[in-house]
Formats: sequence, C-alpha cells, structure tokens
Amino acid sequence: MPKENEKQRIFTRRAVLFGGLQLAAFTTLAGRLIDLQFFRKSEYATLSENNRIKLQLIAPERGYILDRIGVPMAINEKNYRLFIDYSALTQPAFRATISKLQTLVPLPEKKLKTLESTRVSSASMPELLKEHMTWEEVSLVELHLMELAGIFVDSGQIRHYPFADNAAHLIGYVGSVSEDELTDESEPLLHLPDFKIGKNGIEKMLEDKLRGSAGIRQMEVNVHGVPVREISKKESIPGEAMRITVDSRLQEFTAGLVKDQSAAVVVMEVDTGNVLALTSMPGFDPDIFSTGITTDYWSTLSTDKKNPLLNKAVSGQYPPGSTFKMMVGLAGLDAGVISPESIINCPGEFFLGDHKFQCWKTTGHGSVHFHEAIEQSCDVFFYTVANRLGIQPYADMARRFGLGHVHDLGLEGEKPGIIPDPEWKMDHYKQRWSGGDTINCAIGQGFVLATPLQLAVMTARIANGGFAVKPRLMVPKGEEAPVFEQISVKSELLQLTREAMFAVVNEPGGTTYAHRIADPRLAFCGKTGTSQVRHLIREGMNQNSLPWEFRHHALFVGFAPADAPKYACAVIVEHGGGGASAAAPVAKEVLLKVQQLAET
Repeated sequence: MPKENEKQRIFTRRAVLFGGLQLAAFTTLAGRLIDLQFFRKSEYATLSENNRIKLQLIAPERGYILDRIGVPMAINEKNYRLFIDYSALTQPAFRATISKLQTLVPLPEKKLKTLESTRVSSASMPELLKEHMTWEEVSLVELHLMELAGIFVDSGQIRHYPFADNAAHLIGYVGSVSEDELTDESEPLLHLPDFKIGKNGIEKMLEDKLRGSAGIRQMEVNVHGVPVREISKKESIPGEAMRITVDSRLQEFTAGLVKDQSAAVVVMEVDTGNVLALTSMPGFDPDIFSTGITTDYWSTLSTDKKNPLLNKAVSGQYPPGSTFKMMVGLAGLDAGVISPESIINCPGEFFLGDHKFQCWKTTGHGSVHFHEAIEQSCDVFFYTVANRLGIQPYADMARRFGLGHVHDLGLEGEKPGIIPDPEWKMDHYKQRWSGGDTINCAIGQGFVLATPLQLAVMTARIANGGFAVKPRLMVPKGEEAPVFEQISVKSELLQLTREAMFAVVNEPGGTTYAHRIADPRLAFCGKTGTSQVRHLIREGMNQNSLPWEFRHHALFVGFAPADAPKYACAVIVEHGGGGASAAAPVAKEVLLKVQQLAET
C-alpha cells in the first residue's frame, strides 16, 4: 500500500509538471499570436501585400518636336514588341517556349545566341525578344499564346522622323540607355527594357522636357509571380511637345539644294537670332538609329569621305576665305589706317620682304578703295591693310562679330573655330608670330577657322547694325523681343560694309552679279569666299581636274532684303571649287525662298 501511494504521488507530480509545460507553451503561443494579430498587424499586412502585389513602371509617351508653325519633325508611332517573362517559367518550359516561338516568328540571330545561355530566374525582369513586329506576326503569336508560356506582346512607341536625312543632324535621334549613362541615382525609368533617350541633336538637347514621367501599375500575382489582375494604375505623364525656331519648309528646301554635296547651310533672323534652317549634308536616316543600326549601314556612314555623321553646320571648321575680309576692312577703318576713300594699288601681287603673296586675279585690280576691294574681292588691298594693322586689331574685331568662340546653341559638338593671335600660336606651336601669318590670315587662310554657324552670326551682326545677336533654337515663353548689346564699332562703318556687300551681288563688277535677284524688293547682299585646302602645284590649275578632296571649299555669306535686312545665311560647299560658282547660287535660292515664305 505505501508503494502504491508513492507511485501515485510521482505520477501526480509528473502530470502537474507536464501540464505546466503545456500551459507555458500554450501561453507563449497565444502571446505570440496576440502580438502578431493585434500589435504587429499592420507590419505583416504590408509584407503580405508586397508578396502578392507586383509594381510595374509604365513608360511615358515621348513629346513631339514641332517646327515654328507646328509641323511635327519628330513623332511617335506604334511599336509592337515581343517579351518573355522568366518568372512564369521553369527551364524545360522555357526551352519549349523558345522552340515553338522560332516556328512562328523569326528572332534576331544575336538574340538567339544570348538565349542559349539564359538561366531562368523568378527574379528576372521581362526581356525584350523582338520589336517592330508586323501585324501578321502579332496575330500569329496571339493565336498560339496558350502554347507560349511566359510570352506576351506589348504595344509600345517608336520614334519616327518625317523629314528623314533632311533634318537628321538638327533633330537628332533616340537610342537605348547605355551602361555609361546609368548611375546609382538614375531614375528607375531608365532601367526599363529598351527605354530610349535622346542621343543627338534636339532630341538630346531637350531630353528633360521630351522624356515625361513614368506611371505605375499595381498587379496582383499568384504564387509563381504570374500576373492575375490589375489592382490600380497611375497613368504616365507624356513629355512636352516642344516647338523650335526652325521652319521645316525652309529646312527641307535648303537640304534639297545641297543634297548631292558635302555642304552646310545656316539661316537665321538678324534681329532675334532665331535659327530658321540648320542643314548639314549628306545626312543619315535617323529612324535606323532609333530602331537599331546595322553593321553594314554604320560601316557605310563611317567610311563615306563626305562624312555624313558630322554636323558640318556647327562642328565643321573651315578657313573662311574672303568672307573674312569684312573683319579686316572694318578693323582698318575703325583704327584709321584706311579711310573709305583710301586708294591701294593692286598689281596682282604683294611683297613682304622677298616673299610674294599672290592676288587671286594675277593681272591685278589696279587702284581700289574699300568698296571696290569688297566688291571685287581684291586680296592685295587686304594684305596691305593687315600689314599696317598687325594681327591683334582685326582678330579682336572678328571676335566681336561672333567668330572664335562657341555660341551655346545647345547642339552637341559645337566647335569654337580659331581666331589666332601671337599668344595662341605660342600656346599651340611654341613659335613666335610672323608677318607672313598676319598676311595669310587677312584673307581667311592660315590659321583662321570658322563654322557655318559663326559665319551666319557674323553676317547677322553686320546686317542688323552691329547688335551682338546670338543664335537660338528655342524662344523663351512670354518673351516679346530679345535685347542684345551694341558692338563697339561705328554705325557708318557698318553701313559702308553693307553697301559694299550690296555691290558684290548687284553691281556689274561684283563677284556674284550673275546670281542677283532681279526683283529689288527681294534683292540680297553678300560676299563670296574660296578657301584652299591644298596648295596647287601649278597656278591657275582647273579645279575640276583635281580629285574632289583636293578642290577648294566654296563659301558665301549674305543677308536679305538688301534695304531692310531680316535674314542672314551662310553656305559652305566642301570642295565646291569656288564661292561664286558653287555657294552663291545656293545662297540666292535660300534667301529668295525665306522671303517668299514670309509673304505667305
């Protein structure tokens, strides 16, 4: 009996201990449940939502680029794109999908090679397989969608350029975001599959305005991460439609005039600086750059000796030739080393010591003053003026009129040109300036270089009475009229210069008389220029007998109408032979057209 009582006590103690342990475990579990259900409910609810909700960025529509009257120069068109979502696939299912897909839609060879090494991961972003699909390809994929796990078709946007190569350098193009353009601070939008940004021209210049802002779509997904339904959607904000100063009609017209040349044309308003046309030829197809350039097309462009990839209007730097003579003449008049009546004899050559500098007219121009020297483009006259002046006065005058520095138009690659002086030569060549340098630069040769944009600015400042107008492609909102500083030069000297430029075109002795406009209301003024790119072995050698790349550059600068200037232009035809024969006819048609457009 005592033994049975002992056993009973032991059993009771053990039962109580076990019961206590059970009670403690239950109490702990209950406490944890209360903590999860009541005190940390919101925290775990959020985590649960994140596990079943997938956020997707919605790419915004890119803003249009419009010309001054609202004509679209860059638009968007439908782009059907094929994607694969790895999160919905296993490796065997992936292989089966790709195998079936290849029987329906041809995939790019490069893409197929990368797919062979693809490893399926639920964390992978959807990958772009093909874009620019035809409607027939889209229909075929949709018909077999049940057999194509993870495949979906998306309707996106593709950039299109209605003016093609006529405005390629001006408008530019878009392209995929490169690794170099991505940083830790880059907005998520740039990480979207094949999202495109401006790479050149206006597209790059106005990227922040044209891009827009991404939208967000909340999708409910199943346990495999496959979307089930859309929960909410915040629409993207399209980019702004941006209007530029260019007149697309004039842009297309100027491009047509120099279509078969290696050339550049710039047209601008002399009072506002508004650029009306900025043409560089030959061009390229910007649509191909936007959709993905082929190796063959890139090779064709990059090996073309006419350099279609260079925006010659702002990046091409050329000896300005005789178009530079106005700067030397103005500096001489301003410094008083010559007067409007000063006579200089041109025997066809100029000697500095025992070195001979030839005039383009080897028989000479005889006795000429400033007006006639501009009209007939007498080299000896400007050799003499430069020799009396020295380099610094006419270099300073050239800079005042817009040569030798960047105008910050906004387009990538704008070059400063070169207006040399003794300091410049010492910095670049470690050599002292010579009298021969001064003589060479006087006719826009030697070290002097200018872009077509700079020559247009120089001409506009002469035409508008000496106001330091600056070129621009955008007009600030609400602006009534821009105000520019007055250049430090006497107005009567500018008037003399304009009269001489009138004679170049409209008087029988002028170098461009053959290309004048008969209607006095539309008459224009200007100056020819011819710049050597290679020293000719025999004086007077026929330019047409030389290989194209050895011929002289042809230049012309001008403004119109003659009596009340509104428009300035600069034309360069690379290796065109002569300014009067190759560039002046282009400028005539351009200045006639811009005036006619203003009347419509």
